[in-house]
Amino acid sequence: MYKLYTFNSTHQALFMERILSDNKILSKMIPTPRKLSASCGFALRISLDDFEKVSELIIKNEISTNGIYDFD
Repeated sequence: MYKLYTFNSTHQALFMERILSDNKILSKMIPTPRKLSASCGFALRISLDDFEKVSELIIKNEISTNGIYDFD
């Protein structure tokens, strides 16, 4: 199981990817599934184990997300 974050802009997705990398949290940038959002073409996939830390980083860095989704 993993979490998929969608964003309002490409800038926010790339910023989040850099924040996660700087904090040694593994993520994978993937194309946003069209059934989820048409706002930004990128989404970040993270491990469910990292959800708490990622949530803290989003708040701390004032990152604007469009949605958070659970996937198997």
